Amino acid sequence: MYIFDAHSDIWMKSVNEKRLGNENYFMNTHFPKLKEGKILGGIFVVYTRTDEKVDPVRYFWKEIGGVIGEIRELKEKDAPIDFIKFYSEIEIAMKKGHFFALMGLEGLSGIEGDIEQINTLYNLGFRHASLTWNEENHFAAGAAIEDDSKGVTPLGEEAIKLMDKLGMMLDVSHLNQRSFWDVTEIWKKPIIASHSNSNAIFHHRRNINDEQAKAIAKSGGVIGVNACGEFLHKDNPQINCYLDNIEHLVSIAGLEAVGIGFDFCDFLGSGSLGPDELTTKDVEGLEDITTGGAVLEGLKARGFSSEDIEKIAHGNFLRVIKELIQ
Repeated sequence: MYIFDAHSDIWMKSVNEKRLGNENYFMNTHFPKLKEGKILGGIFVVYTRTDEKVDPVRYFWKEIGGVIGEIRELKEKDAPIDFIKFYSEIEIAMKKGHFFALMGLEGLSGIEGDIEQINTLYNLGFRHASLTWNEENHFAAGAAIEDDSKGVTPLGEEAIKLMDKLGMMLDVSHLNQRSFWDVTEIWKKPIIASHSNSNAIFHHRRNINDEQAKAIAKSGGVIGVNACGEFLHKDNPQINCYLDNIEHLVSIAGLEAVGIGFDFCDFLGSGSLGPDELTTKDVEGLEDITTGGAVLEGLKARGFSSEDIEKIAHGNFLRVIKELIQ
């Protein structure tokens, strides 16, 4: 049994470690942890800082360049990791026993409203994107925007239609309520919320309500349950909080609509991602990527069958990838 982790920021960490002189951070430090945690594949994202300390466009393209360079070097070294552009390549990677990664974009503020740059990003290998992080930009309003009048913009609608045409995954995890519901009117394919939890279990602006969960399920999409402590419990996040989210979302949205999007942030705090990085709450029993297998054991203990656990662990997300990225 293996896990597909639908949201990881580790690629950004790896690139920045390289800039600090740690040339082989990913393969020497993180890759063994992925194996220990039963992670065989995932979505590795580039995110755009939107704070006043940086120029988001320059930051974005600098990080893109770093990631592309890192990928090239790993290929030159024949590292056992494949970067996936189409679903068929996942099957090839698995036959070789390789880890597989889809490249994603956590927010599009870095292209500053120029949707033609989505074509460039697609050609560079990116197959996933969210319109925003938590901010408001040219395309939509993020989770930090409480104004219900602000949602997906006309330019955002054009971006969504281009992503549809190209064959990309659209991620709604960081959208506010209005933008979320706007997306459901525009995007007629499976929607993913790659790293979101249930507001019914713990209220947080980044978590989704039951109606949103049902809408994602209706689209044929998947919700990746998030392991960040801030989204699980106010004071004492534990693995049982994580499992509670899975059980609730399964009860509301159905078994086929729930997956895993850990969003582990244990590596934050070194300063390598910038001065605005956050130190997240530790989740007891689910502290980092090495503990991924504990989720599988926890689901088994709660009465989920092997077939059900397989769907949650990887099957549901791979089904959506197969449909969207042909």
